[in-house]
Amino acid sequence: MTVSLELLGRGPARPDLLEDLVVDETTIAEVLGRWSVTQPVVVESDRVTGQPALDEVAEVLAGGAPAVVDVAPGLAAVDATTATTGGTASSASTVGPDPAQSAAHLADLLVVATHAGVGFGSGLVPRCADASQVWALLSGAVAAMTGGDVRAAIASPDPAAIRGLSRSAREAIRDVVTCVLVPRGRTETITTDLETADRD
Repeated sequence: MTVSLELLGRGPARPDLLEDLVVDETTIAEVLGRWSVTQPVVVESDRVTGQPALDEVAEVLAGGAPAVVDVAPGLAAVDATTATTGGTASSASTVGPDPAQSAAHLADLLVVATHAGVGFGSGLVPRCADASQVWALLSGAVAAMTGGDVRAAIASPDPAAIRGLSRSAREAIRDVVTCVLVPRGRTETITTDLETADRD
């Protein structure tokens, strides 16, 4: 069912899209505490997709806590499916997570987060390496919330369009992606990169 982002407001006192979005291991507790958010639960990845099981993530989110998740295999797999003819990931490699399953699983993770949590603070905390990965996930979250093509949105994010949404819609995205966890010492650089992309 298609849902309008404008109808997904869940009360006051929620951060805007880029506000307190980027954290690292040294700042996450402080940032979440600022918004009275429960400390996150790390959900371990499985061997097939390289990402956490959907039911385990859903259980954490249903309990009102954000879930720290590894999404790198899914992001890489979406890129791979986009680059190959017909959008089908290569299965040549027999080592590591299966690309096709990883790409689909990342999309499913965002859909689960859209429906499992209630309000800000019970969403995903994906591990990201750079601003492009962050925009990809935010774009996927929008698609998951509105019934769009999640994998296509992840592959081709449009920062200007996302940032151009209304304040309530931007806040609603943060119900799905509570914050993003980046390598230590990279918060300022990635935040600046996000803000720069926003102005492009």
